Amino acid sequence: MTNWESLYKEHIHKRMHDAEKALTALNYRSLLLGAGEPFLYFSDDNNAPFRSNPHFAHWCPAKGPHHLLKFEPGKKPLLVYYSPDDYWHAHEKLGNPFWASEFDIIEVGSVDKIWESLGDLNYAVFLGNETKYAQTKNIKINCELMEARLNWYRRFKSNYEIQCLSEANKMGAKGHFAAKEAFLSGASEYEIHMQYLNAIECVDTDLPYTGIVALDQNGAILHYHGRDKKRNGSVLLIDSGASYYHYGSDITRTYGNKNCDPLFLELISETEKLQKNLCSAVKKGLYFPSLHEQCHIRIAEILENLGILKISGDYETALHDGITKIFLPHGLGHMLGIQVHDIGGKQLDELGHPAPQNPPNILYRSLRFVGTLEESVVVTIEPGIYFIPTLLNQFKQNNKHADKINWGLIEKLIPFGGIRIEDDVVPIGNGQRNLTREYLP
Repeated sequence: MTNWESLYKEHIHKRMHDAEKALTALNYRSLLLGAGEPFLYFSDDNNAPFRSNPHFAHWCPAKGPHHLLKFEPGKKPLLVYYSPDDYWHAHEKLGNPFWASEFDIIEVGSVDKIWESLGDLNYAVFLGNETKYAQTKNIKINCELMEARLNWYRRFKSNYEIQCLSEANKMGAKGHFAAKEAFLSGASEYEIHMQYLNAIECVDTDLPYTGIVALDQNGAILHYHGRDKKRNGSVLLIDSGASYYHYGSDITRTYGNKNCDPLFLELISETEKLQKNLCSAVKKGLYFPSLHEQCHIRIAEILENLGILKISGDYETALHDGITKIFLPHGLGHMLGIQVHDIGGKQLDELGHPAPQNPPNILYRSLRFVGTLEESVVVTIEPGIYFIPTLLNQFKQNNKHADKINWGLIEKLIPFGGIRIEDDVVPIGNGQRNLTREYLP
């Protein structure tokens, strides 16, 4: 049984240690993190669904807007918790959660009282979007140097954070099992999505990102968010996760049924094998772009073995001249945490220096993480093979290597869209832990 109090205590003490180091380096006395305020859609009186400021969420699992955290070295963090007597909107009561004992907590019923409860704010720095109140206090607002340091610290996940991500994968796996069963019974995209939500007992706005539920050719649209009512598809590509205390899983699976072309089914099988091998290669000290390159070389080999490419084993040309990129236009993966595309993937150090530019080859331009893997840095591993008409047509018309593609097979495979398999993986010790396959083999 998970001891959340113990895990969280270790986590928050690490946050305090890192914040003290950053405050000292930048000559600030205290750090203020706002949960944030909802924002309106343009020219509208409806708010967008609220998401907490990730810097606040890194410290505190509290839900809802306007809460504010103050940390001053040598003192217990202060949480001013917004709990109004409001009949227009629901606000979660504080109660006695496992994390509450790590804070001095003041509950208030108005936003003005939040800022009146903070005490001395000389040499304070504030990060958040609720700047209209911060501006009245003559404090530093959204200091880029402070944010860079906090972004860097967020790369390295505590045991508490990894457990949250594990729980998010456990929830997401339930949804994926339900989605697969619905697909095999002939359900539509809409019906599959609803079964997914029902399995993890949530609504759309609870998800860490807008899920992709794509049948057939819709799987070749990388960020497809439709919910078509047409039933009995041949291929399902589903990319959907779940949230647990602000931390989100990011999981993708692709399935074919008896109506799918046997060659496409074989491509799914080969992509699955490739993905598992790439996950097994995740370890401390690995330069992530090199794994991305290995992925493309292996895709070239798969496509040649199945007769789609005619390259006579010249995988290096397929890689460096961009042939494989038309079949896999996105990066192999990204960092994962409070944000699905977690921050800091192109940062060299805690000072905020950018990581070296990607090599000039077009292969690397889509990578969201260009650093070296370190202990407890969680990443996604998501290779894919897609048949995207726009990219294929451009390549056929303009590229000197157009004759290296079997266009007859391409036309046969385009109706089935694309394939992507994705797990969430973390380097641990001399190996790795696959947070997804623990629940979704």
